[in-house]
Amino acid sequence: MTSRRTFLKGVSVASIAGLAGCSQDGGGDTEANTAGQSGGSTATDTTSQGGGDTEADTTTQSGGETDAGTTVGETGSSDSGSQRFAVSIKSMGQAGLFVQGQAAKWYTRDMDDVEVTILDAQFDASKQTQDAINAINQGLDGILLNPFDAKASRQIVKAATEEDIPVMNFDTATLSEDILIGALFGQYAGGQVAAERFTQMIEDQGIEQPTVITSVFNFESTTSQERLYGFTENVPDSVEVVNRIESDGTPENSAPKTQSALQANPDVDAIYSNNVGSGMGALTALEQTDMYYKKDNEEHVMAFGIDGGPELNQRIGAGYYDFAVDQPLHMYAPLTLELMWSYLENGADALPQVGDTVTPGEGLSIENKEVDGINPWEEQFWGPAEMTEYEAEDQTWWPWLKCEDAMITQDNADAPYLYGNVFREIEGSS
Repeated sequence: MTSRRTFLKGVSVASIAGLAGCSQDGGGDTEANTAGQSGGSTATDTTSQGGGDTEADTTTQSGGETDAGTTVGETGSSDSGSQRFAVSIKSMGQAGLFVQGQAAKWYTRDMDDVEVTILDAQFDASKQTQDAINAINQGLDGILLNPFDAKASRQIVKAATEEDIPVMNFDTATLSEDILIGALFGQYAGGQVAAERFTQMIEDQGIEQPTVITSVFNFESTTSQERLYGFTENVPDSVEVVNRIESDGTPENSAPKTQSALQANPDVDAIYSNNVGSGMGALTALEQTDMYYKKDNEEHVMAFGIDGGPELNQRIGAGYYDFAVDQPLHMYAPLTLELMWSYLENGADALPQVGDTVTPGEGLSIENKEVDGINPWEEQFWGPAEMTEYEAEDQTWWPWLKCEDAMITQDNADAPYLYGNVFREIEGSS
């Protein structure tokens, strides 16, 4: 591979700056969330985030791999022939976020000429900025940025741009025109997909006036809002939301609130959760109120939402949780690396353009590699993906790859390509 230092000899600063004006769609994002939030919804993006913003179902990680500064490949100086990348992630302390960061290491494990350093921000915008700037000062070929805060992370992008280091977002968004491109998820669209499946379920069961409890994480988060509105704005008018629970997105915080809502509405038909932690909290609440039944039981309360997870996937498989709209969390970093390599080798023209439909295997693909006995990228459900513009605060910022989702049902809950199962398998083998 060609290092960025070699590439830059033939690319003018003007051409790099010219790409910075591209923008993207995704949703307003301006929130910085709290460490307890489920999944990192901190980086503000309404139609694109995904990732890790959502899971708060586990904090135990494998083998100390969560340490900031962990690297893959040989450590080389800025004059070495290897490429050096920093993956700055809002936190490695939750399953989905952990998988997102580690995926960059897994993907480059067999590349002797690539060095990857993971920077764990631990849900701290100041730490994320300082760690990234330290890495920039040591010399990098590129930064993959999963920001905790959409605005605070501008400092990282500014520092990198001054050193001609390209920055690409994944999972969550930075409000900076100097981001080259991003690989993200449609938050509103995720809620809409959940609404469509729920609508089909109530029609199949002949429920004429269904009642629903909605459980959302930190509602100041634009991501949380979009995930809720995508659902509530696309269900039939006959659906009544009888209670909306707001929590920090963890099972521990959402479960007692959901239990109270169930006690106040014992005949409720369904619970919609907009992240995995809230989904696990819903199941705990159903157990505590003696309303925990499988789908084939007439007493079953439908429970579903956005994001799968290591344990939640098992609950879906067992029939207690009806379905989850899952993101390609473990695919974001490999996708972004492939985009970064294309840019470093051939410049901005090599990147997908707004209006393009990007199909796996046609111009952009993740190599189907084996990691610890499994193939995390065998089923590339991230596409076909549309290239659009990221929009927030009445401005377009940069182009983004609007990744597809996967529907987790009882039939495919054990599929090896789902991030929760990838996490569980690799944890079990460590």
